[in-house]
Amino acid sequence: MPDQSQGPATSTAQRVARYALIIALIALGAWMLRRFLPALCWAVVLGIATSSLYDRWLHRFKGPQRHLWAALTFAAIVGIVLIVPLVYGGFVAAREVISLVRLYAESQQNGPPVPDWVAVHLPWLRDWIVEMWDQGREGAALGQSKSTVLEWTRILGLQVLRRASTLAFTLLTLFFVYWNRDELIDSVRRVTHRVFGPSVEPLLTLVAAAIRATVDGVVLVAVAEGAIMGVVYALAGARHPVLLGVVTGVFAMIPFAAPIAFGAIALLLAIQGSIGAAVMVVVVGAVLLFIADHFVRPVIIGGGARVPFLWVLLGILGGVESFGLVGIFLGPALMAALCALWRNWSAPSTPVER
Repeated sequence: MPDQSQGPATSTAQRVARYALIIALIALGAWMLRRFLPALCWAVVLGIATSSLYDRWLHRFKGPQRHLWAALTFAAIVGIVLIVPLVYGGFVAAREVISLVRLYAESQQNGPPVPDWVAVHLPWLRDWIVEMWDQGREGAALGQSKSTVLEWTRILGLQVLRRASTLAFTLLTLFFVYWNRDELIDSVRRVTHRVFGPSVEPLLTLVAAAIRATVDGVVLVAVAEGAIMGVVYALAGARHPVLLGVVTGVFAMIPFAAPIAFGAIALLLAIQGSIGAAVMVVVVGAVLLFIADHFVRPVIIGGGARVPFLWVLLGILGGVESFGLVGIFLGPALMAALCALWRNWSAPSTPVER
């Protein structure tokens, strides 16, 4: 007769082994796909951020294959929006690299001269600055070589290829996210209900709302900042104001990084002798950054995610440090989930709960 005394222990051991196997499989899959995790995260973020736009686009299609064609065309539109500025910036950057290489070759012989504005605005320091400039120029000529330029070109090329492959996989994943969106949402809802219970659904809704609010508050505000600063660069007489505006917009997505962009451009204008234009760039950039960071972003992100802006800011900074650029959106979503858990646990308990 079989021994029934081992039944509960055996079932408990089986559950533990099953959970250990599940955790091991998830960890192994994450390790195997570690190179593609940024693309998967970007696809999920883009899918959540553009869900309302995709709903409107989907209504334009009819027939049994409407989901396929809507997903294919909308993913293509997103790809065009992302790729066209990158291609334009790549062409302009390549042209500038050629100019820099030529300038480098000339500086090996003569070196760049002292800016003219030094003699005009700093006559009492002119001789000392000229002496220090010549010493630094000679040291740079001795310490640099053509191999350095070639090495930087190789590193830049590898980075461009890596980012291009990530973008390609992001768009491919985004297409499948759009195509199977309803099935994915139902699957996630069923799995989370089975594992955590029905109380987790409001938490997932809040996370999705936090991602959308962060996209609106970070991306759209950064695009507006870049567009305005592009106009300022054009008025200041800077070369390639459109490209510089795009670069400023990208830097504006990262907290406290926008001053690096317009500060460097102002410094270049000052070196070229345009002191007034440099001051205008710094003043307009500082005022625009103050308005965006202290008034616009707190209202958009904090209101949509229902999280105090301080925690949103900490989430953005911590997300960038931990996950890279995609952490700009994952960080606030995580902080929104943590704040929601804190509010639920810290709320006064009802008589039944007592």
